[in-house]
Amino acid sequence: MQKVRASIALSVTLLLTGCSEPVEQASALPVRPVKLYEIKDTQVQSLRQFPAKVRASEEASLSFRIPGELEALLIQPAQHVKKGDVLARLDDRDIRSELLARQAEFDLASVDFARVEQLRAKKIVSQSDYDNISAKLKSTQAALQLTKDKLKDSVLIAPFSGRVAQTKVENYQSVQAQQPILDLQGDSVLEISIQVPESIVSQVRSNNIDYAYQPVVRFYGSPDKQYFVQYKEHATNVTPGTQSYEVSFSLSAPEDMTIYPGMGATLFLDLLRITKQDVSATIITPLSTVLRDDASGKTYAWKYDTDLGTVSPVEVTLGPIGQSGVTIKSGLAVGDHIIAAGLNRLKAGMQVKPLLRERGL
Repeated sequence: MQKVRASIALSVTLLLTGCSEPVEQASALPVRPVKLYEIKDTQVQSLRQFPAKVRASEEASLSFRIPGELEALLIQPAQHVKKGDVLARLDDRDIRSELLARQAEFDLASVDFARVEQLRAKKIVSQSDYDNISAKLKSTQAALQLTKDKLKDSVLIAPFSGRVAQTKVENYQSVQAQQPILDLQGDSVLEISIQVPESIVSQVRSNNIDYAYQPVVRFYGSPDKQYFVQYKEHATNVTPGTQSYEVSFSLSAPEDMTIYPGMGATLFLDLLRITKQDVSATIITPLSTVLRDDASGKTYAWKYDTDLGTVSPVEVTLGPIGQSGVTIKSGLAVGDHIIAAGLNRLKAGMQVKPLLRERGL
């Protein structure tokens, strides 16, 4: 990373200082062909498109906590379920028989404890006998509760509303504890994820994110429809095998389209709005459009007069340098035409001829 920053800094230094001379007035010189750059609306410059993927905001691989024989698998893939619905059930006959036995043991221990407690009040029973009966009561009570929990665990309940992504077992199959039975995905809210390069993520901080801004997403299956999403979170660990970071957005499931996790989409993101930058006051131009004057220590852009066909230096104040170019804090406005290359060969008042007009990035 330090090498990359050093390379960028060196490039900027060369562009700003290399071969520059004090601004001079033009004499009678031949008309020079120049490349022009038109400063466009910053909102257009900062609007980016990112390939996106759909993910479920909630997803879980569900399993039983106890082993047993699968008696009933009550759902099918793609079926919608509600929180609390029964999804599958184990054969619970052995557990119910065990429950009856544990209940009988607890009831007997309760009667014995009540009898011993009365005798203890009359000082007929020793303290050790009382302690033994009390311990037996607690033991049978714990065994009874454990069996009740086993009976409860023989039923698989939906922990949230959503859609069954897939089932992994068949009816009447013997399953082990924690063996995956099905995958459940929440479908009320979807997650739209994109990969963003480090040059952009480095500008995003938790205190400068505009949570009210809603980017737009379009899905490959219905490119004519668009939906608003809201920023959710961004990763601070690089995605393995890339130099990009994952940024996630939330989307309430639309009613006019069925969207499944894994589907592809395109996210349209305004980088300036998401980071609360003043769009109206921000101008971004290529680095090649500005040049530092060594004599004065000032930085200039060369503005083209469309009526006279001449150029003149305009002092500019620079802001941050990013992937799109350098930010101009002052000196230029939307609609201005500036020289895009060869600034060190220009003189004030020089007649030039537009060679190629580039319209923004």
